[in-house]
Amino acid sequence: MRRGPLRHRWFTTFVGAFSLGAVADEIARLALPLLMLDITHSIAAAAALRVVQSVPYIIFGAPAGALIDRANKRLLLIACDAASIGLTLVIPLSASVGFFSVELVYVIGFLLGTVEVMWGVTTDFSVVPALVEEHELTEANAIFFGSDRIARVIGPTIGGFTIAAIGTIGAMWIAALAFLPTLVIFWRMPPVYDVIGGERAALTVRNVMSEIGEGFRYLWEQPVLRWLVVVMSLANLGGVGLRTLILYVLREEQHLDEVTIGLALSVSSIGLVLGSFILPRVTRGRPMGQSMIASVFLSSIALLATALTNDWRLVTAGFTAREVAWQAFIIFAFIPRQRVPANLRGRANGAFRTLVLISNSASPAVLSAIVVVASSAAAFAFAGGLGLAATLIGAASPLRKYAARETAHDPGAAVA
Repeated sequence: MRRGPLRHRWFTTFVGAFSLGAVADEIARLALPLLMLDITHSIAAAAALRVVQSVPYIIFGAPAGALIDRANKRLLLIACDAASIGLTLVIPLSASVGFFSVELVYVIGFLLGTVEVMWGVTTDFSVVPALVEEHELTEANAIFFGSDRIARVIGPTIGGFTIAAIGTIGAMWIAALAFLPTLVIFWRMPPVYDVIGGERAALTVRNVMSEIGEGFRYLWEQPVLRWLVVVMSLANLGGVGLRTLILYVLREEQHLDEVTIGLALSVSSIGLVLGSFILPRVTRGRPMGQSMIASVFLSSIALLATALTNDWRLVTAGFTAREVAWQAFIIFAFIPRQRVPANLRGRANGAFRTLVLISNSASPAVLSAIVVVASSAAAFAFAGGLGLAATLIGAASPLRKYAARETAHDPGAAVA
């Protein structure tokens, strides 16, 4: 008999479908930056793609949160998956008819990022909390992220062999499959995550703007969420661009082939799997805020160590150590955001992501500029320094008092 979150049928089904989709999604995450590097041999071009994919969160994050609170979430997720399949297929189809261009990749990246705004906020902060009991959220998040990382162990290796066999554009046919498993699940899943909060005001620009303001106001009034935005924004300024940086180092500086890069990233993902399942259990019983701060600290130390080596194996190991520690932080950081009152969850998390994604969008550009001006080692050191600064701010903020097991829905109530 299954115990814990896995005893919930639809949670188990959702995690399984999401994991299958993540394998194909990882192929796209490897193929698109490599495609840009193959065409331009420029880290700036690859970083620009990452920026373009992040910009929609800044533009649409807060309005999307307000609309998510109003929407039939099941139909919304079905529409997002269908749109993602169509957009992903545009790249190989355009190449087959002679319409492909670098500019088209940027356009598709922006549109996929726009769809991801709606999809991510809804699944992370409405679906998962609705499929398990409240006291199971930490373990459910660990299972959710851990299963995703298991898929991402397999994904880069399959992606590397696929790209070597049929090319980066051809691999996008496989990547389109990323959205099929969850599309089927959302089609069949009962709408258990649709929270009825009474009648809402008419859908007008004025009312939507008012609801967006409610989301930002809620963040400001909750000390834990307010300081979590600060810590994540500072750390992410040096962290989000790391995947582009590691791909650039392995491809352009170390001159590794696609298969070796895929295998290296798969080995790296094994550490993330272990971190996702083990670290929440190791820190059980400790104040969650202290675990968050410790995770940020360990991630920054890993990056500073990475800056001291030129061996691609050690660079990959340092990147892996950082990702393991940061994965633990994300698992913990989801809890106060998932415990926002259900009728405010979309607005509050849309506002949260809008603020955090400002630094996320800037990160690839900042790190690539440091590579051009100085070196990749300097970029790793800069990212590590930002992590240390985020650690100090978190230790001096109410985050350090955030309790391990809250009894209230209001995150502010968990602060001693």
